[in-house]
Amino acid sequence: MAARPAGGPVVVAVDFGASSIRVCRVDLGARPPAVEVVHRHGHGPVADGAGRLRWDWERLVAEMDAGLVAAVARGPVASIGVDTWGVDYGLLDERGVLVAPPFSYRDDRTAGYASVVAAAGGPAALYATTGVQLQAFNTIFQVAAHDRRELARARHLVLLPELLVHHLTGAILAERTSAGTTGLVDITAGDWSADLAAAAGLDPALLPPIGAAGECAGVWHGIPVHLVGGHDTASAVVAMGAAAGPHVAFVSAGTWLLVGREQAAPDLGEAARAGNFTNEIGALGGVRFLKNLAGSWLVEGCRRAWGDPPVADLLAAAADVDDELPLLDVADERFLHPSDMLAEVTAALGWAIEGAPPLVVAAIVASQAAGTAAVLDRLGGVDEVAVFGGGGRSARYRRSLAARTGLPVVQGPVEATALGNALVQGIALGRYADLADARAQLAPATAGTAAVAGATVRTAGDR
Repeated sequence: MAARPAGGPVVVAVDFGASSIRVCRVDLGARPPAVEVVHRHGHGPVADGAGRLRWDWERLVAEMDAGLVAAVARGPVASIGVDTWGVDYGLLDERGVLVAPPFSYRDDRTAGYASVVAAAGGPAALYATTGVQLQAFNTIFQVAAHDRRELARARHLVLLPELLVHHLTGAILAERTSAGTTGLVDITAGDWSADLAAAAGLDPALLPPIGAAGECAGVWHGIPVHLVGGHDTASAVVAMGAAAGPHVAFVSAGTWLLVGREQAAPDLGEAARAGNFTNEIGALGGVRFLKNLAGSWLVEGCRRAWGDPPVADLLAAAADVDDELPLLDVADERFLHPSDMLAEVTAALGWAIEGAPPLVVAAIVASQAAGTAAVLDRLGGVDEVAVFGGGGRSARYRRSLAARTGLPVVQGPVEATALGNALVQGIALGRYADLADARAQLAPATAGTAAVAGATVRTAGDR
């Protein structure tokens, strides 16, 4: 392989999480790549006039635009990539304008989704086609429950990452990792299923063509906008570490805990379906075979009842708790969108709602470690666990997970999603030859340095 040129491009990774958005400059010339968070905005779903949960999309787009302006003001940019959470979408009319703000997957309008499952041939048939776990918020169920008046005005259904790409470039398309979260894609064929669209009452003509990560979708102020792993977990797993391999499991720790491993082909067997595992399409090939567990959403929901103390302070206080604690089932749908998270959590623990916050947080963290360990046990063949994302900063979680599994637990990058987004841009730009080459740059350049996967991260204003 030819020597890598000194210095390197700086790219912008736009990373929308379900509780905060970040716009980052990522220097691909550094080793490991250096991530600078130039703009951050916390957010959440808001109720519309009918009490339905939607995203404040106009505000989120404005925050992205502000972040891009800030990123470009700091110096030249070679490319832009966008990722968001999965399953949610926007409807565009014939002018390419949003029909209404996108719904949030936490809205409960899909409670009757079982009828759609039946229309699709039943759970086994649906899983055999899509490989996607049954969750009430899957796009197929959201579309089936969508206001028919809004659908009648739509000419395009666009997943959220590509809705932002559309805002930047005017392109109307899908990217395979975000499309793969919908439950509308035939995972074997790699394209939309007209039969599943029909089961949801959706005209297949509304579904845009599916492109691959690395493709150039257009330009924004002269800067190429490349498709990346549009689904944020797909981007995060790209950056899981330099030593990624078939026996390394991952935990992408954010609003959700996504626990699984990479594999070459989907597992569509009955055991996988019964275990409610999902096959998510990889950004650069293969699949991520994983299970969803409740992540930071639990603590975030509880802390609102405590006056919004910093999460770091809550985790620090919980670190001193050494009591034997009851455990939650962090895969239980009761925690998806309760009206009062603290009441739901304490009821599940069998405690009074007035329980001390450190005890509640400690029980949540212990439950998350236990739930993760159970998934890893079902996977089998795991020699090491890479934990990355914001939730990976919890030393208590990592220690508890290591104790429960007997496996080495390695902390990966906090800003894994933005970093993986940037690495795919680096491949598109020719900076890296392929995924293995990109991941190799996550290891420190200095010989003899401890091999902890990651990246240099700082927030604008840090010194």
